[in-house]
Amino acid sequence: MDFDLQNDTLSPVPRRLEHPYDNVPVLDWWKYDYDHVFVVLNPFYRVPGYTPETASFGPMRVSMDPETLMEQIEEGGMPEPLNPAPEGFEDLIKQTGEAVAWSDVAFAIGATDFDRFARTVWLQAIGGEIPEADQDLAARLAEYCERTGLYHPEEDLLPAAMEPVLGRYLAALGQTDVMLWSEWREVSRLAPLETFARENPASGLPGEKLSAVAAPGLLLSWGYDDIAGLLALTDAQRARANPADYFEGYWAGAETTSLVFAPEGAPPPSRRN
Repeated sequence: MDFDLQNDTLSPVPRRLEHPYDNVPVLDWWKYDYDHVFVVLNPFYRVPGYTPETASFGPMRVSMDPETLMEQIEEGGMPEPLNPAPEGFEDLIKQTGEAVAWSDVAFAIGATDFDRFARTVWLQAIGGEIPEADQDLAARLAEYCERTGLYHPEEDLLPAAMEPVLGRYLAALGQTDVMLWSEWREVSRLAPLETFARENPASGLPGEKLSAVAAPGLLLSWGYDDIAGLLALTDAQRARANPADYFEGYWAGAETTSLVFAPEGAPPPSRRN
């Protein structure tokens, strides 16, 4: 199941590098390439000297109907945040930030149903509609983040706050370098393990989101509106180091799709032949 990082820069994109479709169980999607999938939760984080109110960071959510949104873009573009984060904020997150576990936040706000809590975190992060039954939970989460200066998990990409622990995990696997990939696997670059060291700038790709990290027998991938990565592993890579010792998350089951926080009542997953 090993592959050549350099040769995999060619098209078409092999399935072992693709992010699974929403309605296909991840273990089915990768069953010919990997043996296990660990769902890695992108951490909450704090940055000394900054809060989301003093340094807004990440996608800006606006409440506009499509017609009004198009008019806004035609008249002068999207509105700017009142307190944008300084240039190079990703580097500050990586070099000085503190990753905060979902379980710690859930405990702090008294959330006892972790599935409901996780779904609420996801919906708040992507600007989704919160069910009426979870409005109180969402309010408590928002109040806690504001009061403690806590940033929500980053979405769609490798979070800067996760890079140092990712480097330690890859070192435990014996990796010396990995391939970094864009969302559609059109842009890539080979990166030495030192790239993820805390003292170095945040990793990235020119003009693209860093949406996947690949090595022989391993793929860590984020999809659109994801605040959790999918870590696909062969038996050999899992035996070298347990990702649960490095990341907060859980092992995917037979029904787990890439839309890991899908609302209750979502369509059942489709099987891959």
